[in-house]
Amino acid sequence: MTSKRVNNSSTDDVMQWLSSLWSVFGLNTDLPKECNPLSSKQEEYLVSEGISVPSDYCYISGSGIYKLHEDLATWKEARSICKSEGGRLAILKSKEAADVLAQMFRNSDLMYEGDKPSKGVFLGFHDIDHEGEFVTIQGQPLEETGFNEWSPEWDGQPDNGLVIGQSAKSQNCGALAYDGKLDDVGCSWKLGYVCEIPLRKKHS
Repeated sequence: MTSKRVNNSSTDDVMQWLSSLWSVFGLNTDLPKECNPLSSKQEEYLVSEGISVPSDYCYISGSGIYKLHEDLATWKEARSICKSEGGRLAILKSKEAADVLAQMFRNSDLMYEGDKPSKGVFLGFHDIDHEGEFVTIQGQPLEETGFNEWSPEWDGQPDNGLVIGQSAKSQNCGALAYDGKLDDVGCSWKLGYVCEIPLRKKHS
């Protein structure tokens, strides 16, 4: 969950915001980890805080608000679509969120390309600027997000595509693999993708 970023506000203001947010969305780790439709109470609270959420997004307890898009797009296209919906390509902050989204992916029509498992769904991280230095679309080092477990599949990730004989620097965009872990994939590939509505207060 992304905390509120406040300018010229006291720590008490921040804690009051977080207290209100948690009272509505909860951080109860005993709740089943699945992506559920927002309740009317949650929707009303978000609207009151200036956060607009499309009706086809769902909430993972203690993690955030997400949508798995099954239409195919390049990484750049996916990023633009998420932005048009008021969100961003998802930045995962917990193993729980990764597991839930990976299960949604495995249950979707995206899972297979013919008779082979798909390479995954796009997320909001990359190493476009510096090879091997993965950062989020907000510029945060991947290892600081709270989730940076790489998939052991395809002889271990990230591999930049070298294992399958592609040219160097060919896989620079991030994805969630079917096993709930991370993979580096081609930015120009056409994949599904996960959008996220950050849980933070918007200011006018």
